[in-house]
Amino acid sequence: MTSKLFLKGAAAALASLLCFGQAEAADMAAPKVMPPEAKAPDPIIGFAFYSQLASDYNFRGVSQSDRQYSYQSFFEAQFFNNLAYAGFYTWQTRLPTRPDFEFDLVAGIRPVFDKLSFDLGVIYYYYPGETPLIINGTQFTTRNTDFIEYAGKALYQATPELAIGANVFFAPNYLGQHTNGTYASGTIAYTLPAAWFSFLPEAYAGGFSISGEGGHYFLGAAKTSATGFIPFDLPSYNYGNVGVSWAYKNLLVDLRFHTTDLNPTQCFNLTTDPKGILRGTGRSDWCGDAVIGSIRWQASTTNPGVYAEPGGFLNIFR
Repeated sequence: MTSKLFLKGAAAALASLLCFGQAEAADMAAPKVMPPEAKAPDPIIGFAFYSQLASDYNFRGVSQSDRQYSYQSFFEAQFFNNLAYAGFYTWQTRLPTRPDFEFDLVAGIRPVFDKLSFDLGVIYYYYPGETPLIINGTQFTTRNTDFIEYAGKALYQATPELAIGANVFFAPNYLGQHTNGTYASGTIAYTLPAAWFSFLPEAYAGGFSISGEGGHYFLGAAKTSATGFIPFDLPSYNYGNVGVSWAYKNLLVDLRFHTTDLNPTQCFNLTTDPKGILRGTGRSDWCGDAVIGSIRWQASTTNPGVYAEPGGFLNIFR
């Protein structure tokens, strides 16, 4: 009897203790367990493109469109958060071999280390529909100027506004001339303060930047059917450009001054400008000073612009 009473008492005490423990636990504030920071996974594949109209197609200081307008386009697929890429460019040209256009295939990798990024790639320049330039029975150009080029670029983002770059391009068979060509340059770009353009509406004041490039093209001696396979020294030269750009959503407008130290005779020897033959001057203006304007519509999966806005294309006007 006594043992039964003792067991009942012990059971009641245990029940009370359990109830008290549960009540105390219920009254205590739940520990704050913060969820891990939300982060979108890096995209496996992305895209970038642009369409552009330029008043001239200038390639490292030399006009490729006879000082006339050129329509240009670009498309690129980017893999593993832009670590690797492959794409193409198209350029409207007016060259001595009269290709339908220029088509450039590109591929490479873009490793990034904090503020320093690299672009290591290969470019194949293809000119479909070429024919040799023949005047009065004399052949002045090769039949095929397609060539491959290897590229190495480095860009250092010194500050959010200032970027400094260095580039090297090497072609073992420059323009099908059976000689190599190496182009080395440095670049700089600076985003201008929006306060400088406070006279503009706020939405348009923040997209201005200035940029420039200075480089040297090292060219060897051409040995082709046009030279009778006798080495003919191509002129190496200095090249530079400086300009101002304005970006607004998907729109980019650029005005740029280009210059080289090639004289008109050297320019003709480099380009075989048909006008220099037909006029009998042996001179060309394709390498002289030029001010070139361009307007571009661009987008990418990382910067979709108006494509990510509810109003779509109409938001370009807001």
